[in-house]
Amino acid sequence: MSTESTTRIREVLNAPRSQRFVRPGTPTGTSRTREQILLAQMRDNPRVAYRLEHGELPPWMYIHAARITESSRQRETETPPVPRPRPAPDDTPRHPLPRRPRRHRKPRHRLGWTLTSYTLAALAGAFAHHLGTIAL
Repeated sequence: MSTESTTRIREVLNAPRSQRFVRPGTPTGTSRTREQILLAQMRDNPRVAYRLEHGELPPWMYIHAARITESSRQRETETPPVPRPRPAPDDTPRHPLPRRPRRHRKPRHRLGWTLTSYTLAALAGAFAHHLGTIAL
């Protein structure tokens, strides 16, 4: 084996596990995309420096920022709401107003009317039965 191939094997084995071999479809460390080249040239720009340090923002962040600026612009154009007047200490009534009685959800049935209606229904049924037996 040549010394060149052994040094290459040593480099591969000494590299961290995730960087030992080149995966197909991923760019290698030597080839850089156009975007990476431009970002490297613009490192002095504060926005580019922030992006390189923290990563690219997701699209919803731009939408959220646009909504915030739009809502702040709308708030500036609207007239400010007039605050409600504070109650004066002598505005409260001296005697509390009488409370109305609370109503139950279920209506109250009067016991007298209920018993009367059942009694009349039973008597009417008995009388109808009596008339039916006489007619036959």
